[in-house]
Amino acid sequence: MRKRTRDIQKALSESGYRITQSRLAVIEVIMRARHSLSPEEILARARKIEPSVGLATVYRTLDVLHAEGYLERVRIGNKGYTLACEEKSLHFHLICERCRTVIELQSNHSSDALLAQLRAAGFKSRKNAVEIVGLCAKCQSPE
Repeated sequence: MRKRTRDIQKALSESGYRITQSRLAVIEVIMRARHSLSPEEILARARKIEPSVGLATVYRTLDVLHAEGYLERVRIGNKGYTLACEEKSLHFHLICERCRTVIELQSNHSSDALLAQLRAAGFKSRKNAVEIVGLCAKCQSPE
């Protein structure tokens, strides 16, 4: 089990959440993912680790991880996807609507200026990722 998964397991346990083998499998799948995943994709991958994982466990685990700030939910078209997100400060998610790859751009001077404007307006954000949906370079390339 990767260090990040163990850290999340420990934090969730300390917050009073039950840590089952099924929940650990879901967390491991999310932490290993290289692109965003739908709940059904998470279920299929988690069952390879722990065959008893059910879709309800996937959704409950996604809810817990989202509530605790370990993942973001993004929407591509009319489908919802999830992705692990370690960055807590303002940053950008470039989301490919074809392959669902997510590129995280870290904050820079322009995002610092945006944060200053938010504070000046007295606005407190709940989510610090700006999502930009389009096509990645690979998916734009003619085959």
